[in-house]
Amino acid sequence: MSRPPHLYAMTRHLLKPLWIFIALLFLLEAWLWDHIQPLIAWLVARLPWQEVKAALSRGVAQLPPVIVIFLFALPEVLGIPAQLFSLWIVAKGAVVLGTILFLLAKGLGLMATLVLFEVCHEKLMELSWFRYAYRLVNDARAWAKLQVQPMLDEIAKMRARLLLRVKNVLGEGGFFEMLRRVRAAVKKRVVR
Repeated sequence: MSRPPHLYAMTRHLLKPLWIFIALLFLLEAWLWDHIQPLIAWLVARLPWQEVKAALSRGVAQLPPVIVIFLFALPEVLGIPAQLFSLWIVAKGAVVLGTILFLLAKGLGLMATLVLFEVCHEKLMELSWFRYAYRLVNDARAWAKLQVQPMLDEIAKMRARLLLRVKNVLGEGGFFEMLRRVRAAVKKRVVR
């Protein structure tokens, strides 16, 4: 027995905000990764890890892909105790120290994961389920962007309108020119 069309349309209408929320969360995660990943890559490039990376690449090339998946997950697994310890410190009242330790542990884990992903990428792609998951994540990212794009376009239009209004209020020279004009007007009044 199929659902009546009006019930299907109502369900779809009610679920749309949920899907947009999920898409926004996914895009936020992707945006954070896109902006943190180059910073971590820059940092990794500055560290004398080229020899370590080359040795890792040689070692990974000799391993079967199933073992490489465990190697790839290692930084996250090793980071769990440090993250739990930092959360314990927060629970004891040292919020700033615990937060710094948590972010440091997370950052080091991300850095190690980035290095290992570069090193292990080819071996991981030999696993059909990993290729499928990798493609699925990329497809989900494209889907999320498609869901949110109309909203982003509307925000861009609102921003452009707001900037135009601000420019009309402030005048051609911008904020500092407006301040200069206000200061000059105040000076004239004081001199009189």
